Amino acid sequence: MRNYSFRRLSHDDLPLIRAWLNTPQVKAWWGSADRQIALMNQDMKSDTINMHVVELVGKPFAYIHNHDARAFAMPEYADLPPGARVIDTFLGDPDYLGQGHAAGYIDAYLRDLRMHYPMVAVAANTTDARTLGIYKQAGFHKRRLAATRDGKLVQVMTHL
Repeated sequence: MRNYSFRRLSHDDLPLIRAWLNTPQVKAWWGSADRQIALMNQDMKSDTINMHVVELVGKPFAYIHNHDARAFAMPEYADLPPGARVIDTFLGDPDYLGQGHAAGYIDAYLRDLRMHYPMVAVAANTTDARTLGIYKQAGFHKRRLAATRDGKLVQVMTHL
C-alpha cells in the first residue's frame, strides 16, 4: 500500500491544477480549464466543498474533492440518503497513469470519508470505461443510470 497524502487546495496550487486540466486525459472529461479554475476559486471561499491535492512522497499528481450529496441540487444524487458524500477527482500528472495510483488514492481517501459518512458516491460518464473500472477497483458498486442537469447520462456508483 502506498502512502498517499491529501492537502487542502490553495491558490498557490491553481497554476498546477490549470496545467493538469489542460492535459488530454483530463480535458476530455473536465472541459474548460478556465471554467474549472473559476469554480475552484469560488469554492475556496466556501465550506461547501473540500478540495485536496493528492501527493505521493511529497509529489503532487492528482486532485480530489468531496461535498454533501445535496449541496448542489444535482439530480443524479437526489435518491441518496442524508449525509452521503460525493467525490470527484482526476489524475493530472501523466507520469502516474496506468500504475494503479488512481484506484489507490481513491481507496485511501475513502477510508477517511467512510469513518464519518454513511455513503460515498460518484457519477461517471457512461462512456468512460477507464474511470468506471477505477471506481469499481476502489470498491464502488453501480447504483443506477441517471441524467445530470444538462441531460448527460452518468453511472451513479456508491461505496457502502
